Amino acid sequence: MNISETNDLLYKVSKGDRKAFETLYHLYANNLYVIAKSYCKDNYVAEEIVQGVFVNLWDKRKKLNIERNVGGYLYQMVKNRCMDVLRKPLKVISIEDEDKLKEQYISIKALQDERASELLEEELKKRISDAVALLPKTCKKVFVKTKLEGRNYKQTAEELNISVKTVESHMTKALKHMRLHLREFLSCLL
Repeated sequence: MNISETNDLLYKVSKGDRKAFETLYHLYANNLYVIAKSYCKDNYVAEEIVQGVFVNLWDKRKKLNIERNVGGYLYQMVKNRCMDVLRKPLKVISIEDEDKLKEQYISIKALQDERASELLEEELKKRISDAVALLPKTCKKVFVKTKLEGRNYKQTAEELNISVKTVESHMTKALKHMRLHLREFLSCLL
């Protein structure tokens, strides 16, 4: 999906279109989660950050004025929320928490370094793109339609003239493939 199509989605969201909002969510939520997880090192916190970003987007939909691309805007929102979370001090600091504090300090420094953040985002996009390119033809079509274009399994099945079970099977293979090809990148986030 190109920038004008995503900006069109955002326009529809600003007018209260829930379907457009769901599509926007499906387009960006997974990538934003990976970014949040890379900074916060906690699955739950990363999920909360991404959910908070989309709740905030919906709550402020009537006031949206995004002149650049939507992905950059959402990424900046996630980054800002990560910084807020990482700045909160731990209430009780034990010896075990010392390592966690050091990690948080490093993550804050990385977030504050705009170029490092841009490099991380570019590297993630490249790795995802490379992994998608390696998928078998039909598997790639299914993955792109469901994960990148925001279609549900039934819509994908209808568009590709295959059964929903076949879509499920291809998605299982595609997700396994993505985990395998992104394991080096993901292992540094865990």
